[in-house]
Amino acid sequence: CPPGLTLTSESMFGAVDALLIPVIPAALSLRTLELIDAFLAREDLTRLRTIAFYSMVDRRKTLHRQLVDSRHDSRFLFATIPYASDIERMAERRAPVAEFAPRSAGATAYERLWREVVDTR
Repeated sequence: CPPGLTLTSESMFGAVDALLIPVIPAALSLRTLELIDAFLAREDLTRLRTIAFYSMVDRRKTLHRQLVDSRHDSRFLFATIPYASDIERMAERRAPVAEFAPRSAGATAYERLWREVVDTR
């Protein structure tokens, strides 16, 4: 879904059992995760399992390293998606990174992420 609490995302919430939520390692993104939690509680959708993961991680930045290493809360997966040009090209190519750059760090990161999601079911 596009970012934000829209009619599209609200409709999707009713059709799924779990939400996989990308979070940029920054205060504003963590606040957005809190807003999603509040919305789900308000709409009595707490049956939905929320699974968060850090995306666009730049380990050269101190804040990114600190947040990723501390794992904000237990909903956060260990797998992270790096800040990388091949990840950004997904929107431009309209394709998953594994399709156009299968050996890239981005493709490997998404593979690790998906394995962890499957393992946490």
